[in-house]
Amino acid sequence: MNHRLYQDVEPVPGSVGDVLRLIRGGESSSRSVLARTTGLAPSTVGLRVDALVDLGLVHEVGAEGSRGGRRARRLELDGTAGFVAAADLGANHTRIVLSDLAGRTLADSDDTRSSAPLPRDDGPAGAVAELWRRFETLAAECGLAVADFQGAAIGVPAPIAYPSGRIVTPSFEPTWHDVALGSLFASHTDAPVLVENDANLIALAERSDTEPPERSNLVAVKLGTRIGGGVIAGGRLHRGVGGAAGEVSHTSVDGTSVIGCTCGVPNCLESVASAGAIIARLRAAGHDVSTTADLLRLGAQGDAAVVEELRTAGALIGRVLAGIANFFNPREVVLAGAMSASPPLVAAIRSELYRMCLPLVADDLDVRASRAPRDAGVHGGVVLALDEVLAPTRIDELVRRATVSDDRTVRSA
Repeated sequence: MNHRLYQDVEPVPGSVGDVLRLIRGGESSSRSVLARTTGLAPSTVGLRVDALVDLGLVHEVGAEGSRGGRRARRLELDGTAGFVAAADLGANHTRIVLSDLAGRTLADSDDTRSSAPLPRDDGPAGAVAELWRRFETLAAECGLAVADFQGAAIGVPAPIAYPSGRIVTPSFEPTWHDVALGSLFASHTDAPVLVENDANLIALAERSDTEPPERSNLVAVKLGTRIGGGVIAGGRLHRGVGGAAGEVSHTSVDGTSVIGCTCGVPNCLESVASAGAIIARLRAAGHDVSTTADLLRLGAQGDAAVVEELRTAGALIGRVLAGIANFFNPREVVLAGAMSASPPLVAAIRSELYRMCLPLVADDLDVRASRAPRDAGVHGGVVLALDEVLAPTRIDELVRRATVSDDRTVRSA
């Protein structure tokens, strides 16, 4: 089944959906500004805005400063018109966040101490049923009606084929290979449920909020038990032809694999330099380290063997990222995930990146930590879900359906 997204379709300039895009982006805050921005007649803008008001997506509040004449009322997205969910699935946790349509957090499963991993004994359908039950429970706890659920985005630590939405060779749960997890929600809801690589969601969350979106060009890297990457090009998530863009972890590097990887590439970065690989190498040398938390603690305490492993891994990661930076010339390389809290690892990544990058690339490159390393994945999920639910072409389709329904009602009266 083709799961190409509404948000990937270019909007029709001046359509109802395009007007919502302008309001949502803060580019047009009143009917008069919309008329100037779009070049549409004020009467046409009025009809577009009225359609959005009828859908419950926009309301008018207060008034803008006067430029002479009557003060225009300010147009705002009505965040109360529904809610979306974002879920971050991992091998050892499941975090869910509910948000209104303006992106404001309404509930977080971390606050309810309910972030246990999904059960997998009943297969993907059983896991989806449990995830949907958790959506419903969390919504009920904060007084939300399931009827107002508009959509969701689910992040998984695995490549996602595009546009089919199928999970590809997930190391965290091999039995989910080739499963279109989002489609399994059809027995629970008609709303869109998107499944995306977790590093791609981090990239979405890290898009620049200080300059026009189209100028945001970055590479986001998730450093944890495994390694993942996501790319923002021209302000938009770049998936590549089949969804594999950003898979930095499966580049062959100097070193020897110490953990298995499903990619089949000899000595790939993930199997040599991820936290899982570092832990395996230290354990083989007789060190008492079992988790990423152990690794971070020992590194912070200055354990010589651990710090050396972290520096070696960081140099390998930095070398791979330098090749990507020289090719793509991004504004930012963003480091996220649990291991981005390791100073020796991050210092080695930065040093190797700047050492190996062309001066023209390095001069404009900012290598930084995630603005919200713990929350970036679920925040990116909210962004993806809202971008789909409020996509201009989807809104235009909703308006057409509403118009057809009204016409049939009139004819039958």
